[in-house]
Amino acid sequence: MKKCIVFLIVMVLIPCSIIFTASLLFDEITIGNGNNTVENNYMGKNVLIEINGLYKSMDVEEYVLGVLPGTISPEYDEEALKTQAVLIRTNVLKEMLENNTSDAADLSYQYLSEEERRQMLGELHYQKDKQRFERAVAQTAGKVIKQEDSLIMALYHEVSIGKTASAKEIMDKDISYLQSVDSPQDVEAKHYMNIITYSWQELREKLQKDSSAKEAEAGEGEEKQENEKVNIAVAESTENGFVKKVTVEGNDLTGEEAMQQFGLSSTNFYVEEMEGGIRFVCLGKGNCLGVSLYGANYLALQGKTYEEIIQYYYKDVVIANYK
Repeated sequence: MKKCIVFLIVMVLIPCSIIFTASLLFDEITIGNGNNTVENNYMGKNVLIEINGLYKSMDVEEYVLGVLPGTISPEYDEEALKTQAVLIRTNVLKEMLENNTSDAADLSYQYLSEEERRQMLGELHYQKDKQRFERAVAQTAGKVIKQEDSLIMALYHEVSIGKTASAKEIMDKDISYLQSVDSPQDVEAKHYMNIITYSWQELREKLQKDSSAKEAEAGEGEEKQENEKVNIAVAESTENGFVKKVTVEGNDLTGEEAMQQFGLSSTNFYVEEMEGGIRFVCLGKGNCLGVSLYGANYLALQGKTYEEIIQYYYKDVVIANYK
């Protein structure tokens, strides 16, 4: 009888000890996740948002959680996800402060409801990805980036050209924390180089569609032949290839305007003529300012923490709790 009792005790204790040990190693197994939830790390500052026709007041941390999956790959290392959570939180709070608003409609981010996140991530990976995003927000809760006690403009982009750009080069404004830093691994990224092609007809149709002036000219009897060449060239660019001005049929566009009008991945591009049309060859993806998310993931895989990643890409900043 005693042997049976001892056996039963052992059979109960062994599984319990395994579960207890595993819970120390893996946050997901911990019952209730302890403090490792977004809800347990609310900061007490709310965003007012309209969802399905109804207005809801939610904590900034919940809002950050809804924004995060739409801005970074769920496959990236968790330190990269934490980096992005801090960048988003910094920008959201900065916009709320400077614009004196708590309305999500006044913010520059798109919030995804849980159902939208589920659809975007897919049922197969949803639970795993959901936990990773929640940990990224919860484990950086309240953290923001400051310089001289002011929130910075926490700019970021998907892939750089092999180094990030300075604010001086892109914005013609010297911002001390937005300096160029090397990000050489970015040249290996899938989206490092992007090529957009247009036939002369496609380009002319796009220009006429996007410009009432062109439509007016066509109405005056100056209609062009479908395959007639369009005069387009990069007129001015920086030493690193960021386009400042493009001339199109005698009209000037900024690099940013050309990027938007022609669906380019960045303002770092050049134009090549080919048979029957042109192609835009673009390097990098995004504005190339601040943090390269691809580069952040690379550094995370090398063992860097989110604090180290942030302080690599931004100069002379501190990571502090928001007050």
